[in-house]
Amino acid sequence: MRPGLRAESRPDRAAAAGALQLHRLRVEELGPGAAVHRTVTASTVCDVIVVGGGPAGSTAATLLRRAGWDVVLCDAARFPRHKICGEYVPPAALRIFERLGALGAIESLGPLRHVGMAVVSPGGTTVLGRYGGGVRGLSLRRLDLDRALLDHARQSGVTVLEGARVTGLARCGGGVFEVAVGGDARAAGPAPAAVLRARAVVGADGRNSLVARRLGLRRTEPRHRKWAVMGHFGGVDVPAGHGEMIVTPYGYCGINPLPQGLANVCVVVDHQAIRGAAVGGDRLASFFHDRISAHPLTRQRMARAEPVGRLWATGPMACRTARGFADGAVLVGDAAGFYDPFTGEGIAMALRGAEMAAEVLSGALRRGDLASRALEPYEEARRAAFHARLRLDRSLQALLKHPRLTDWVARRLRRDPGLADLLARVTGDTVDAARLLRPGFMARLLLA
Repeated sequence: MRPGLRAESRPDRAAAAGALQLHRLRVEELGPGAAVHRTVTASTVCDVIVVGGGPAGSTAATLLRRAGWDVVLCDAARFPRHKICGEYVPPAALRIFERLGALGAIESLGPLRHVGMAVVSPGGTTVLGRYGGGVRGLSLRRLDLDRALLDHARQSGVTVLEGARVTGLARCGGGVFEVAVGGDARAAGPAPAAVLRARAVVGADGRNSLVARRLGLRRTEPRHRKWAVMGHFGGVDVPAGHGEMIVTPYGYCGINPLPQGLANVCVVVDHQAIRGAAVGGDRLASFFHDRISAHPLTRQRMARAEPVGRLWATGPMACRTARGFADGAVLVGDAAGFYDPFTGEGIAMALRGAEMAAEVLSGALRRGDLASRALEPYEEARRAAFHARLRLDRSLQALLKHPRLTDWVARRLRRDPGLADLLARVTGDTVDAARLLRPGFMARLLLA
């Protein structure tokens, strides 16, 4: 029996006027030996509700539960579920999995190990950057990774509600959040609503975060409005021991070897290029294959490829927020802002942000002060950790718009493998990104 929820039809009469309608919620979870039942009513206030069960949400929930807090995690999907992603896990993420105590479970899934990452310029120059020192990245399907992290959160004592779509968020008296929860996202017709109550909320619900919108934190991102089209394939001529990013006339294509002879193939384009093809079906398949055919290396890699499942499209990918916190709430993962996946570090940044959010939020709960000012250290920590990396990402995006300059840089990196390795270590988050923004790196690149 999967964890689930059942909302009774009787509203709680104690609900304050104007508040969201409250229902009694019965949670059923399967423990080590028997079903564990928990009833949550309008009078029940947990410490934290985490909205979203991806890597950031599961990590934040696990760490908050270990700190002693009563944590409920809600996700609209039932796991395992598909997620559009390059499915590459950089070295920095493995260190976080180890701190979380989840690395063994993830390694038991049989992921492939990578020694670095290759970039192919528009003119065909291949640059392979190696992590070195025995450092490895991993590749595995997100449906396996996310399920493992969610199971780890459940085993840590988090109450996990799958098939629980959060449909509303409001503040009520006493500084408590009311979180409206619907039923299974795949169910036909309207599902009965329930309302959970918590002292604090963690928004881990992705780029289109309902939590960010309801808290007034979401901002438009007019630049870098890219779309991704991704699928799994067998028979791909995959590179050995590393992933590959191929810069093309339309954008770029990522090819990442996966276990069981599969490969993740993802094309990324500007939003003007995809237009109506994003709706899926034959138009999306035609769009994808046209982009694969537009570059000789992608044509070669995919010459004998056979699709395994459907194609998926998502976009625009870039989003931003005014800040990552509000009274009683923090945003983690893509909900806190998303830029571009070219460097492959999105999962590591999401996990690290979740660690920082859990630490700051736990301290605020302990002090009994969840005002915005008490959570501001989370934003400061994010800025200190990610500012240089985001500057580097923007610089790389600017570079990719100029094919000749990209070819020039690639040729110089190929002449100096140490520079290529340094770039790989920065994107793998084993070296501070600020090193690539210093004059010394640029001088070495120019003289290579």
